[in-house]
Amino acid sequence: MCGFFGLQSYELDTNEKIIASRNAIKILNSRGPDSNDTVLDDNNNLVFCHNRLSILDLSPTGSQPMKSYSGNLLIIFNGEIYNHTSIREELKNSNNFINWRGTSDTETLIQAVEIWGIEKTLQKINGMFSFAIWNKVSKNLYLARDRFGEKPLYYGWIPENKSFVFSSDLIFDRLFKNIKFDINDEALNDLFHLNYINNNYSVFKKIYKLEPGHYSEVFFKKNQVPKINTIKYWKTEKFSLQKKKNTYKECIDELDVKLTNIVKNQIFADVEVGTFLSGGIDSSLITAIAQEVSSKKVKTFCIGNEDQNHDESKYADKVAKHLSTDHEELILNEKSIINEIPSIVSKLNEPMGDSSFIPTYYVSKLAQKKVKVVLTGDAGDEIFGGYNRYTKINYITKLHGLPKSLKKLISYCLSNLGEKNINRIDTIAKILPFFKKQFYLNDKIKKLLDRIDPNLSLSDFIFSFLLNRCEYNLLNNSDAFSKEKIFNVFNKQFSDKQLDSLALEEKLMFMDTINYLPNDILFKVDRASMANSVETRAPFLDKDLYEFSKGLSLEKKIKNSKGKIILRDLLKRKIPNHLIDRPKAGFSIPIGKWLRKPLRDWSENLLCKKNIEKTGLLNFENINKVWTDHKKGIDNSSLIWSILVFQQWLLNRQYK
Repeated sequence: MCGFFGLQSYELDTNEKIIASRNAIKILNSRGPDSNDTVLDDNNNLVFCHNRLSILDLSPTGSQPMKSYSGNLLIIFNGEIYNHTSIREELKNSNNFINWRGTSDTETLIQAVEIWGIEKTLQKINGMFSFAIWNKVSKNLYLARDRFGEKPLYYGWIPENKSFVFSSDLIFDRLFKNIKFDINDEALNDLFHLNYINNNYSVFKKIYKLEPGHYSEVFFKKNQVPKINTIKYWKTEKFSLQKKKNTYKECIDELDVKLTNIVKNQIFADVEVGTFLSGGIDSSLITAIAQEVSSKKVKTFCIGNEDQNHDESKYADKVAKHLSTDHEELILNEKSIINEIPSIVSKLNEPMGDSSFIPTYYVSKLAQKKVKVVLTGDAGDEIFGGYNRYTKINYITKLHGLPKSLKKLISYCLSNLGEKNINRIDTIAKILPFFKKQFYLNDKIKKLLDRIDPNLSLSDFIFSFLLNRCEYNLLNNSDAFSKEKIFNVFNKQFSDKQLDSLALEEKLMFMDTINYLPNDILFKVDRASMANSVETRAPFLDKDLYEFSKGLSLEKKIKNSKGKIILRDLLKRKIPNHLIDRPKAGFSIPIGKWLRKPLRDWSENLLCKKNIEKTGLLNFENINKVWTDHKKGIDNSSLIWSILVFQQWLLNRQYK
C-alpha cells in the first residue's frame, strides 16, 4: 500500500518539478511513511514519486519507482496483487528469462506488463491497485485502476502550466497554489444528494477519477493537451446471466473453499495482519476464516459507542471470545472525540459525506498500534444482498403502487411527525413482540420522508431512497442542483440490456457495486485507513468470488425478506446461531444529536453567511433553512454533514 504522484510537462522546469514532487511526498506521507523516492525521466519532462508502506519484500528491492528488467518501463504502484506468485510461475513457464531482483508484487506486475502487455496483464492479475507505467520507448503513459475501485487514481490536464498530473489522492491544488482549481458544481450536486461524488469527475472541474475496471493510455505532444484513450477491461455485469445448477449445500461448500483460499492469500504479508470486527455477518465470517487458517491468534479491532443505539461492540466481543481472537475495542464518546472531528475531517483530500468515516478512522487508528494490514468485510452487502433496499423491495414496490391520494397523505403525516415523535414510536416499537428485534425503526421512518412522491416512476421511486431528503436548491446555479440528473444516470445503468433478465434486487445490487461501493464505502475505508498508515484488504472483492456470486440464484442470497442467506448459513458452520441472527447495525455515530449539541458551534461557524458565500456556489438562504429545520427536530443530519464536510474542506484548502 502506497501513495504516488506523477506529472508530465514540457513547460515546467526541472526545479519546479522537483518542488512539486517534494511537496507531494510530504502530503502523501501517511500513505507511505516507510520510505520515498523520486525519479525524473525522459529528459526531465516526466516525474514519478512514490511513498512506500512496506508490506511485501521489506528490503530495498521492493522500493519504487521501479524499472523493468529491460529498463524500458517505469512503474509507480499502489495496492496488492494477491496472485503475484502464480503470475511469476506463469511468466517463468513462458520461456521468458527474468532475473528477479526481489519478491515484491510490484516487480511481478511490471515484468508481466513488459512481457504480456497491459491488457493481458490486467485480465490475469487479481488484487486491488492503481498504477502508472511510463514506456520510455514509445513515450506513452498507462494509468490503471482495479476492478471495483478499492484504490483511487486521479488525473487531469492543467492548462495554466501545460502539465498532465496523476496521483493516488486529490492533491494538485496544494502543489500548484498559484493556480485556481474551480469547483465542479455537478460534483456538489452528487455530494449533497448522495453523500459522495459519483461518476468519473472530482470536486474540481479540471480533475477526473479513472473509473474502476478501466485503464487509460495517454499520448503526449509538446505543449498540447494529451490524447487519452480509456478502455474498460472489466465488465461488472459480465457474469450476471450465468446461474449455477448446483444444490444449495454444494454452493455453500464451494463458497467455503473459495473464501478460505482467498483469506489465506490475503492474510499473507511480511508484516502483522488483523481484521476489523463489527460483530456483523461479513466481518465475523472473514474473522472466523482468518482464525481457521492462521497459526496464531488473529488480532481483531472494534469501535463501540456510549450511545447504545450506535453500539455493536458487545456483539463483536462475543464473536471474538468464541473465536479466541486477540481482541481490542475502543468505546467512543462525544467528550473524547468532539474536539478532534474537524481535524479528522481534514484527512479527506476530497469531500465525502458519510459520517461513518469518523468511527472508521478511529478503528484504523486503534489497529495501527498493532498491525499494518487488516482484512475487512466490505462488499458483502452489495455482492450477496444485505441491504434493506434489496430485502424489502416487495414492500417498496407495493408502496409505490398505492393510490396517489393515499401516498400524499402518508407523506404529509410522516413529514409532520417531528423527530421527537418518531423517536417515541421507535421506543414503543422496541418493547412490542413483533418489533423487539428491530433496530433503528426511527431511521427507517425518516427515510420515507418526502420519498413518497406520487409522480415518480417506479425506478425513480426506488432511487429516491438512496438520496438525501432536500426540499431546497442548495446551489446558486439552479440548473446544477437536480436529483433528476442523478436519476438519469441511475436509469441509464438500470436499463442496461445486459441486465434485462435479472430480478429487481439483482439490478440494484449491480448498481450499488458500481456506484455506492467505490465512491462511498471503499473511498471511506481507503482514506480513513491510509490516514493511519494501515492497509485494508476486502476478501469479498476477489474477482473469482464475484464471478461465483453472480452465478448464484437470487433465493440463495435473499429469502423471506432476509439477505445474505448463503453467508449466514456458512457462518453458522463456524459460530453459534445466536451470535448471527440479529439486525444489521454497523459502525456509526449519533451525528444528528451531536450536530444540535456538542458540534453546534463548529457547525454554525461553517454555515454562517460569510463562509457559505465564499465560493459563490452555495445558496445561503436555503442552506440556512435546512439547518434551521434540523435544529427544530426535522432530521437533516445526513445532508448537513455533507455540507459541513465540504465547508471544512474549503477551509482546509484556504479557498479564495
